[in-house]
Amino acid sequence: MAFRSATFILCLLIAIPRTLTAGEALDAAAMDEMHKHFAEAYNRGDLDVMAATFAENAVRITPSGIFQGRDAIRQSFSDALKLGLHDYSVQRTVSRPEGSFVFNAGTWQAKVGDRAFHGYYSSILTSENGKPMIVEETVAVAAP
Repeated sequence: MAFRSATFILCLLIAIPRTLTAGEALDAAAMDEMHKHFAEAYNRGDLDVMAATFAENAVRITPSGIFQGRDAIRQSFSDALKLGLHDYSVQRTVSRPEGSFVFNAGTWQAKVGDRAFHGYYSSILTSENGKPMIVEETVAVAAP
């Protein structure tokens, strides 16, 4: 059960890269900055900052379920934090603009207690009113 709970926590993680709007150049430094700010928010338990990186109608897919909408995504992060997740970090390894969207993929790592976990993510981002927003994310936990 503890492994399942830890897996649930880890599945709720996400990287938060910067998005492109049509005609905008991909800015790796800005995406890395968003990753940093999201990880900091996760590690201090700031649910508002974490949820605000997702579009209102975003979809987040994890081994624990499908979370539709910002409120459901916020609740999934709240549940994960209650289990004691800490030392979260993310590394974007792929970033590719596709029209007015950006596709990103990478790795994440975190701990529950002293136990380390890691996995992979992919996300699709767009811009809403000039602000980068995640519209779809899929998170996976690496096999032991």
